[in-house]
Amino acid sequence: MSKKIICPKCRNSINIGNKVALVGKTKTGLKGVILLSTTLGDYTAEFSDDFTIVEGNIVKFLCPICHRNLSRRRNKNLATIIGVDKDGNESNIIFSQIFGEKSTYRIEDNNIKESFGENNFKYTENDI
Repeated sequence: MSKKIICPKCRNSINIGNKVALVGKTKTGLKGVILLSTTLGDYTAEFSDDFTIVEGNIVKFLCPICHRNLSRRRNKNLATIIGVDKDGNESNIIFSQIFGEKSTYRIEDNNIKESFGENNFKYTENDI
């Protein structure tokens, strides 16, 4: 995976080591911190103590620095962050905001370069 993860809005680094730090917000307004793995296809996550999410619920991801919504315009069930490799090359990393849905895509030049997760068939290039 990428050496660094940045917010597509403010372009600040949002990873600490091999974890991406995001703020999650549910439909009911509950907010919490979520730590995701920087390894594409690894769906382990850690949540702040009082942030409980039920599988199938939509969790909107926000940048922990600028607090802007990371949802995609084309499909609000997907979010975007940017991965930067050791050579400084950037890829859009698009992933599902539906808790428990395993769908992740690495995009370069508006093309899907890699897809991950057992639900990766759910979205097409038109959705992404």
